[in-house]
Amino acid sequence: MNVMLHHLTGSLRGQTQYFEADALRFGTGSDCDVRFHAADDRHVAPAHAEFALHDHSPTLRDLTGQHALFINNRQTIQAALHDGDLIQLGEHGPLIRFRVLDDQANGHKPWQYIVEDSRDIVVRTPHRPYTSLFHLARHVISDIARYGSPTAKMVAALLLLLPLLLIGMLSVSWYYEYQAAEVIRKNVAELVSQVETGRLGRAELEARVAQEREVVRKLQQNQEELKANLIAALDNRQTARQSQEEVRAIQKQLSELESEQRFAEEVIQRFQGGVGLLQGGYGIVEQGTGRPLRYQGYNQDGTPLVDEHGVPFLTLEGNAPPVIIFFSGTGLLIDKKGTVLTNRHLVRMWEVYGPVKAILEKGFEPSMEFLRIFFPGFPGFYELKEIAIVEHNDFAILQTASPPKDQTPLQLAPAHHRIRIGEPVIIMSYPGTVDSILSRLSRTDSERILQQVGGDPVALPDKLAAEGLIRPLTTHGYVADVSSEVVTFEARASQGSSGGAVLNREGLVIAVNHSELRAIGGINLGVPIEIIRKELVRLSRSPAGKS
Repeated sequence: MNVMLHHLTGSLRGQTQYFEADALRFGTGSDCDVRFHAADDRHVAPAHAEFALHDHSPTLRDLTGQHALFINNRQTIQAALHDGDLIQLGEHGPLIRFRVLDDQANGHKPWQYIVEDSRDIVVRTPHRPYTSLFHLARHVISDIARYGSPTAKMVAALLLLLPLLLIGMLSVSWYYEYQAAEVIRKNVAELVSQVETGRLGRAELEARVAQEREVVRKLQQNQEELKANLIAALDNRQTARQSQEEVRAIQKQLSELESEQRFAEEVIQRFQGGVGLLQGGYGIVEQGTGRPLRYQGYNQDGTPLVDEHGVPFLTLEGNAPPVIIFFSGTGLLIDKKGTVLTNRHLVRMWEVYGPVKAILEKGFEPSMEFLRIFFPGFPGFYELKEIAIVEHNDFAILQTASPPKDQTPLQLAPAHHRIRIGEPVIIMSYPGTVDSILSRLSRTDSERILQQVGGDPVALPDKLAAEGLIRPLTTHGYVADVSSEVVTFEARASQGSSGGAVLNREGLVIAVNHSELRAIGGINLGVPIEIIRKELVRLSRSPAGKS
């Protein structure tokens, strides 16, 4: 088989190798057919990969045993190769363009390949933007001289006699390319400026904490006023010797309110350990190359550098900090193995968030950078991996990297459990971001923590967990409606409680909260646990609780 390998990066960058063979070995070892320099290509193993024909089809196999082979930016152990595929040895190792040649190639490189390979080298080599065409011309001429056919070399010689014409044509091409790239850059930058990345300055975070603290204060005040009014009304009725029926009605309301509070306290004590703060972050990478979209830098307060219009400076080059969009919500531990339930829209935020969807339409794709969960009473976090992201219902099944220690799993309602309209429920969740947790601390504690870590979206939950301050917010309400696909319930102060647990009086999870009807305050929608049970059965996962 006639094979051509063009090296785009690494110690062999710019070289093209021809092989007429049915098997090749890649690595730094002396017995390798495609041999790299060990000192320069540290990500390449002595015997890294092996090319061979299987059923007359070219195949590349990873020999490292460390999942260090990538084809077209996708990690693989073994995969079929096709003409034009991009091979990478190691996560940051050299890139090679694989070509299949016909029998008439005679060791000469076609003009199309020369141009494409030269362009790929320039794109992946750091340089000043206005020198791109110079580097492109240099690589094209060098490739023609070394690998071009006699006809191609003759054409190149004629072109060298007309340098002014060539420079003029390349300059015009560069100008239009630059203008087009600049338009795309500005469009993407403007879209990024609309994205709430979750990276806040300290002043902005303090303002959010103050706002959340006011919400909590008003909720507590409303509950206290309701209780006080009922007691006052009861005293007035008794003093005025009103009918016993009116007195009993008020006593019943007061009793229900106190019972509701006791019910909530019992559920919190028994089950809050299984309700975790879920946090993740995803970046935006260029399709085809996998290069992340980056900020060009940050101000001293941690905010990105922006132009006079407030649009951030972005780049695909260099090692500047990448754009990371942070998100948070609630995850529910349902067994001792570490199975966690949450909402699909949390772990696929880019599918529903308008500004990010618009960015992806410009030739980018999302890249999950991290996903983790914090449980009450545990001083650290558990990394999460995806088990099932359900297409037609808003829930996802995740798995902790190691079984959680000393965390009591939530119990799911048994199969075919009947949810009654009007029955009281408890909702435990982490609405908003960590600002809602800070708002429930004393001012002294919240100010001290902000002084130590500022608005860093990664360090802040780490600090809260280390000090044992991760606790879900608990609200109570009532089931308003039930169908096979959704549970509707009324609950106060539960905005943004995605992934929250909806528990009945027995402490059983009957639904997973997933959205709020914004037009009707306090009305929420949840995914019935019966639907989730069916998916768990399909995955052979047995949750805690009755079956």
